[in-house]
Amino acid sequence: MVQFPVIDKIRRFLSAGEDIGRILTIITMTALVFIQVLLRLVFKWSSPSLEEAARFIMIWSIFIGAVVTTREHSHICMGGIFKKKIAKLWFELVSTLVCFLFICIFTKWSYDFAAYSLDKSMHSIVLRMPLIYVHSCFFICSVFISFHFGLHLLDHVLSLKLYYNKGKNK
Repeated sequence: MVQFPVIDKIRRFLSAGEDIGRILTIITMTALVFIQVLLRLVFKWSSPSLEEAARFIMIWSIFIGAVVTTREHSHICMGGIFKKKIAKLWFELVSTLVCFLFICIFTKWSYDFAAYSLDKSMHSIVLRMPLIYVHSCFFICSVFISFHFGLHLLDHVLSLKLYYNKGKNK
């Protein structure tokens, strides 16, 4: 793990925000769905507004979950196909680099999409709320994911450097 005081402070701040965000979105989404189910069972009526709100919060919840998964480096890993330590280190570096580049492209796309949404004043069908509240989720979360992948990439580079330096010192 990269050990720089400024990065560590940013990481702790982001971790707290990400954890609060994932807890709040799950609780809110669950509460809205629970209310919706009660309304259907008890009053034989459902609210399209609650359904749309729960759907939008679910999108935020999914993307915040992706941020946390990236932060904790608990996404799908395939390094098990390599037996030698050096091969695993290189594979982790290359796979993280590919993921980092992909998420950078996604970040650019999501920025353009959010800007388009804002420019066109897009609104949801039922709640009539500006869709930028939902569309900004893609950009904001992808920036956080990029940050975490960048740190993982730096960790992998430092691990490789350490591996090769140990070989020179023998």
